[in-house]
Amino acid sequence: MKNLLKTFNPTFNYYKMKNKKSLIKNLIFALTFLGTISFSQNKVNAEESPVCPDTSSTTISSISDSGDATSFTAVTGGGFCRGTPDEYGVTVYKMGFCTKNPGNPTGSSVLAGSSPDYSTCTWGYENSDGEAASFGAGGSIDLSEAYASEPAKGTYPYAVMIISKDFLIKGKFGPVGGKTYYSTTTFESSSTDIADYATTEAPLNSFGGPGNCTAYTEDETVVGGTISAYLLNSAGTMLVNDSSLSKCSGQVKLLGVMNMSSDLIIADTTKGLKMTFVVTNNGMSVVTNSSATDIYMDSGPFSVTFDTF
Repeated sequence: MKNLLKTFNPTFNYYKMKNKKSLIKNLIFALTFLGTISFSQNKVNAEESPVCPDTSSTTISSISDSGDATSFTAVTGGGFCRGTPDEYGVTVYKMGFCTKNPGNPTGSSVLAGSSPDYSTCTWGYENSDGEAASFGAGGSIDLSEAYASEPAKGTYPYAVMIISKDFLIKGKFGPVGGKTYYSTTTFESSSTDIADYATTEAPLNSFGGPGNCTAYTEDETVVGGTISAYLLNSAGTMLVNDSSLSKCSGQVKLLGVMNMSSDLIIADTTKGLKMTFVVTNNGMSVVTNSSATDIYMDSGPFSVTFDTF
């Protein structure tokens, strides 16, 4: 099944599946987007930062000139906003559904320093080598069916994925003072020359921003529910918070868990899935550097809601 998902088109997609195999693939696509929710090292979710101003109707005269009410810093209320990238990429390892949050199954104790508890989970996709998923404006993705399996029937409050801790972002913003800033191959840098326009690898080093190791974040409000995320090492163990570190170390993957507003029910009668994505004005963070002399592109949040039919 090719070209199922138009990533940056309007946020509504609707599919009819002929069999369970098709249902599995569409669940996988949905979770790929889910895997990008609020996983920015800047620790700013959709409710905490503004949508980037429309520069076709809003004049931005500088990055951060003192006393300039039309500077990027002033207009965004701090030099950070949410935009739409031209490309967004991540590596997918596992996707499925759970009756409990595997990172905090009791709801009161994060399993930091231990392996997540996947005992209540059913997997629809498993690939130990990982599969690259890249989303382009107006494009589509197609994860391999070879790694798909039929999820168990049941009622699931949680959608779960294990993905790479690094995100691939290609995006631009401007004009700012007459210049457009383009992502380059170097993270946290940009260029005003379109010839340098390239994808940057945005690593996730902490959920608390630079200067500490915050290895997990929980119950962040997004469209369709709340999201929790946990950094994992190569053994699959959840990292522990450590304020003495300038950033986390040893993380190689990310466990994302969404507590959906409405439980997802998979039954013998399930023929398809309606998926509503919020993808515009979310997938890219536009940020000023520490000296407010440059604007660069980082990863940003996505969200998705599910309904079966």
